[in-house]
Amino acid sequence: MQIIHQKNVFALLLSQSLQSLAGVLVTIVLMVRVYQMTDSVFFSGLILSFMSFASVAASFCISAALHKLDFKKVLAGASLLRAVFAMLIAYSVSQNGISSLIMTLLFVFCFSFSGAFFQPARFALLPVIVSKEHYVKANGVISLANQLFLTAGWGLGGFLTYAVSFEFVVGSAICLFVFSGAFISLLHVNDEGTKSTAETASARSVWKDLITTPIVRDITVMDMIEALAGSVWSSAILLAFTVAVLHETEVWWGIFNASYFIGAMIGSVIAIHFSAFFERNMGYAIIFSSLVMSVLTFFFAVSPLPFLCALACAAMGPFYQVRDICQETVLQEVIPAHKRIGIMAAKNALLTPWSGVTYSIMGLLADAAGAKTAFISAGVLYGMTFLIALAQPGLSRYKREKHAN
Repeated sequence: MQIIHQKNVFALLLSQSLQSLAGVLVTIVLMVRVYQMTDSVFFSGLILSFMSFASVAASFCISAALHKLDFKKVLAGASLLRAVFAMLIAYSVSQNGISSLIMTLLFVFCFSFSGAFFQPARFALLPVIVSKEHYVKANGVISLANQLFLTAGWGLGGFLTYAVSFEFVVGSAICLFVFSGAFISLLHVNDEGTKSTAETASARSVWKDLITTPIVRDITVMDMIEALAGSVWSSAILLAFTVAVLHETEVWWGIFNASYFIGAMIGSVIAIHFSAFFERNMGYAIIFSSLVMSVLTFFFAVSPLPFLCALACAAMGPFYQVRDICQETVLQEVIPAHKRIGIMAAKNALLTPWSGVTYSIMGLLADAAGAKTAFISAGVLYGMTFLIALAQPGLSRYKREKHAN
């Protein structure tokens, strides 16, 4: 864990973690507030829809913005702008009438639009502040901290919605955004060095790079398939499986969720502790983890005992997290420094709305064929990602030395 003692890594870790926590809190309490105001699932769901639209729109200008501004300014600016728009959201949602709802959705769009700049800038900045041999460890540390804060956010969000006022939660989130921006100011980065890693590129060229770069394309396809498979772990489908297939209560539903998150955190710790091993075997780690995810999902689907299902959930967490960390590290290495921002923005723009669609697809499958069939289908999908990774020679034989910057 010596990597965390590096001032730049620690500042970036805290900034992203606070950003994630604040974003989750705003999303949860805002959806609840809109639902209470309108008594409509549709209007409440529009919050997530507008957030997705904003991410897609932002992808077309992220590369140009980061070419003109250094990464620190973009990261700090994104945090502070989200604080401003969170204040405007709190004001607009306190008003009555359809006009206030429209205004709220507009501010939600701006809130997510500004936030969409954070992750691509963070992705491109990490290789600037960390040496190549520490990529896996740094990604693991940041992922672990982010996972902890996200878990806290989703766990606290629902409770805070009913325990304290909407204004208090949003006010707390605003403070977290401000602190997130403040921690970015602690980074010591060569401004010229960060500017040189961004290039102005047309949207067409960025999407062309995403499609024509073999490893990037295949990892993106794998991410899309994994998003569809992973949607079975949504609360509704997992609850249906717990009640209808296992004939257990909601208590086990909560245990399954907790088991997975604990496993994911353990996975980050494993990636950090054995970073040297994964740095030498990232391709194999991705392939093997995809296979294990498929096997464990099948095991979960056919297990008759909830205890075995909980063990499967806990076992999945480490493999999912290790694969995710290795995939991010591979992308940081194979994408040229001056193209990282644009390609990652395009990738996020593709995956964000797709993730929303996947819940509907798997939800319809669960309704039509049952929750057990949905989980078996997820196992098949994870198996497809294993085959894609295995068939990609650049990934299966991936060696760090070939991609030295």
